[in-house]
Amino acid sequence: MEGLVSIVIPCFNQGRFLGEAIDSAFRQTYRDVEVIVVNDGSRDDTRSVACARADVWYIEQRNQGTAVARNRGLADSRGEYVIFLDADDRLLPHAVTLGIQSLAAHSDWGFVTGHVRLISENGTSAGVPPQEHPDREPYLALLRSNYIWTPGVVLYRRSTLDAAGAFDSSASGSADYDLNIRIARRFATGCHHQVILEYRQHGANMTGDPAHMLKSAVSVRRRLRKYAGERAGAEEARRAGIRIVQEDFGGRLLDRVKVDLRSPGRRGRACRDLICLLQYYPAGVKTLVSDGLRRLAAMAR
Repeated sequence: MEGLVSIVIPCFNQGRFLGEAIDSAFRQTYRDVEVIVVNDGSRDDTRSVACARADVWYIEQRNQGTAVARNRGLADSRGEYVIFLDADDRLLPHAVTLGIQSLAAHSDWGFVTGHVRLISENGTSAGVPPQEHPDREPYLALLRSNYIWTPGVVLYRRSTLDAAGAFDSSASGSADYDLNIRIARRFATGCHHQVILEYRQHGANMTGDPAHMLKSAVSVRRRLRKYAGERAGAEEARRAGIRIVQEDFGGRLLDRVKVDLRSPGRRGRACRDLICLLQYYPAGVKTLVSDGLRRLAAMAR
């Protein structure tokens, strides 16, 4: 199987990592690749890092968010296949080859995904975490849990993206999940179960903001209710997925609220977070109130 692979790298103020991402894209054993960097209004050295390589297609836009940057890169790309690599991650050399081979073996798959290895901020290995990529009913499995760690582990057919549509910027931090679930609802998808990407953990990861992620993750899954009747088990899986992200991101947000309420300078953020919890994890607010009442009762004894 042959064909150009476009590797789109959106970047916002992550110039310190960008060079490694670019190098990993060009270091592929599959040679027919193009690399497109979309500078999403960065204020650091993103431009100079990207432009240091003559073979990088460089695009600059005002800051509009990762989803818009990915769509801009997609629009300017030429490949039959597309990878959206985050600027702080690194592809392993065999990533594209494994993806191309998998899609060649499964002509009905709209995309193929793989596994990640964790790395620290300085790039040292932090091990391979447990990862569940079900081979049966991937759509229902994805409704229950977002088992695709990051966009860079997915190799898409361009024809699939043309049919399903691009990233929805209104989905914000869950735009990649929103795209993948739209594709999985309409097309077969699969996983080759090989580690193909190094996922960097650092303080600026988007998933580090629990309020942002709770809102986007729950909103996307609530919108999927209109498709619940299309497939047996879909509504049950969707509800389970909502509970999982509420307990994950909502639980983290609750912990932050508890700390902020005890800190006079952070009570404004605590109030905003409480409003977010009421909208997207009301059960968490009940837990918070119950805990507070129990502490008051204990103090009164």
